[in-house]
Amino acid sequence: MRVSIVAPGPLGHAGAITYADDLYARITRILPIVRRTGRQARRQKGGLDAGARTRESASLVALVPAGALAVALDVTGRRMDSDAFRDWIVGHAETGCRELCFLIGGPDGLDATARAACREAISLSPMVLPHDLAEVVLLEQVYRALTRWKNLPYHR
Repeated sequence: MRVSIVAPGPLGHAGAITYADDLYARITRILPIVRRTGRQARRQKGGLDAGARTRESASLVALVPAGALAVALDVTGRRMDSDAFRDWIVGHAETGCRELCFLIGGPDGLDATARAACREAISLSPMVLPHDLAEVVLLEQVYRALTRWKNLPYHR
C-alpha cells in the first residue's frame, strides 16, 4: 500500500516542517508515502472565502491518483482513537487497497464537492486544526499505526 497526503501549498511553520520531515522519513522506511501539493487560493480578508475554498478544493481533488481511496480530513468525519485508526488503516492495507490518499483542506476546509469526491471522511479532532498541524497529527497517527502493525518500536 502507498499513502498520499494532498494539501494546499507547502508547510509554512518551521516546527511543522521539521516534525513532518522526520515523520515522512520514518514512514518511508515502512511503506511509500508522498506529499502532493495543491494550489493555495488567494483569499479575501476576513471570514470565510467560499470562492477560494472552491478553487483550492478543486486543485486538491485533481491531485488524487487514479484508483486511490480518497479520504477527506474533516471535522465532521468519522472519529477514531489511535487503536481504531490503526485497525482502519491496517484493514485497508490487508484487503488490497493500493493507495490511501488523504485530503487536507486549507484555512476554510474542503468544499462539499471535494468531500463528495472522497469515499471516506475522518476527523482528527472535534476542534478545527490549522492545516500544518493537521498534517503533522495525521502523519504521527499513520506512523504510530504502521509501527504497531509491523511490530516495530514506536518512538517515544
